[in-house]
Amino acid sequence: MRTNLGQTPVQPAEHAAIESLNWLIEYWPDLLEARLPLATRRPWQTPTLSPEAQEQRDAEARLDRYFRNPLALGESAAPLDVAVLQTALDLIVQADDLAASLAEAAMCPALPSPGLSVTDARPWLAYARARLLDLGEEWQDWAAPHIHRMYEQAAKQLSMLYTGQTIKVLCPWCRGATSAAPAGGTYTWQIVEMPGKPPQIAIRCAGICEPPQKEVGTWWGGQPCWPIWDWDRLARRARDLQVDELSTGVR
Repeated sequence: MRTNLGQTPVQPAEHAAIESLNWLIEYWPDLLEARLPLATRRPWQTPTLSPEAQEQRDAEARLDRYFRNPLALGESAAPLDVAVLQTALDLIVQADDLAASLAEAAMCPALPSPGLSVTDARPWLAYARARLLDLGEEWQDWAAPHIHRMYEQAAKQLSMLYTGQTIKVLCPWCRGATSAAPAGGTYTWQIVEMPGKPPQIAIRCAGICEPPQKEVGTWWGGQPCWPIWDWDRLARRARDLQVDELSTGVR
């Protein structure tokens, strides 16, 4: 690669499949630690539920409390988070399958499959990464969707998957007005992943919202959006609304 004298060459961006594998290898110890009862939990993003879904969940919780006793199914004294453990075991199987497929494609010896006691997927993830670097972009494109699903599974357990998260701030322009709540008061800001290379993280207002053009970062699906680099200005605008409401007594 040609460079000017004294300058460090600019390395090309890694393929999304390689980046996701790097992330999984880096955060695998955190995933294993999260299965322990005394692990420090990351802040959990509260899911947005429809009234029907909320009612169903409440009914299930009432039934669970009614029938719960120390001998009931579902009670366990196991000092582990079963959901996190199951995710880790599932990812180990997927990493083994991916490594085996890539070994066959690259005509290389495959790694032995992990035994039942194995809890570290990193050898198979690293092997898959090495084979993808050897095989090139076509195979990286093939593997990207599979690896991205693995990333999403791990990121969800670590509360690091932010897409779909509702921001509990009232929109300064529509004030939370929606077709279901025309009077406003609904939290309409959500974090979304906008299409592009690379994808852009943004806040989108899902309300009946038409801010002045100068206040909008961009539009997507007919709704105003603010990419991540515009969040500081968006936060200041939201704070200005809160100050105005407190000073005038209007909400």
